Amino acid sequence: MDALNLTEVSYAYPDGIRAIEKIDLRVRTGERVALVGPNGAGKSTLLKIMAALLFPTDGSVEIMDEELTKKNAERLRRHIGFLFQDPDDQIFMPTVWDDVAFGPINMQLGADEVEVRVRDAMRMAGIEGYEQRVPHHLSFGEKKRVAIAGVLAMKAPILLLDEPTANLDPQGRRKLMKILDSLSETVVLATHDLSVAFELTDRVIVLKKKKIFDGSPRDLVEQADVLTEASLELPSLLRMMTEYREKSGRRFALPLTVEEAIKIVLEKESRR
Repeated sequence: MDALNLTEVSYAYPDGIRAIEKIDLRVRTGERVALVGPNGAGKSTLLKIMAALLFPTDGSVEIMDEELTKKNAERLRRHIGFLFQDPDDQIFMPTVWDDVAFGPINMQLGADEVEVRVRDAMRMAGIEGYEQRVPHHLSFGEKKRVAIAGVLAMKAPILLLDEPTANLDPQGRRKLMKILDSLSETVVLATHDLSVAFELTDRVIVLKKKKIFDGSPRDLVEQADVLTEASLELPSLLRMMTEYREKSGRRFALPLTVEEAIKIVLEKESRR
């Protein structure tokens, strides 16, 4: 079963501006996919279409092998957990507990099941002990974790994450990356940060209103023309190793991790 299947999907805003054009995209169950591209590339719009929050102007969307229509949209949305870029768009209840419990309660689950889901989700998100705190008095990073807990409590099989690490300080970013890396659900995340895409996913789709690349991170880092067209910059480690490869004359695949980079350098040293 495919988690998501988009065929020839396009979307135009009411003023006629085209946000995305003729996107074909199949996401397998359990797959982790990153949508990357510059601002205005259509990443958030595409995520909202996948979440049945927007309907395509043209083309079709299937969620869990069922074609999306306006009649079944509410039911199909139950398969989706959506994380907005700004947590203030997502958290609105008087306490953290109320916020995380909002989704399960609206699924008409019993009180015992709601409590189990909320406690499990808060533990996974690293916000145990926050139950009675006021969400809007929290830091931005803490709000992100509350929003994620709310998504996790729904136990949706498909998670769609819009810029999950945006505007976080380094410590908050690392904590959130650890949470996201532990997830077992199907994940599609939108980001402009290639280091996030490379660390959390094994498939990267580059958007610039149209799909201009679909493949592995290892393939993308060698596609200088695609990176330039999409105004994407490699992480600092990869930029350094690219320059090292050029100046040393050595031939090797660009590393995606610090460990791989160290291995390449040490191999050179051992030959001296």
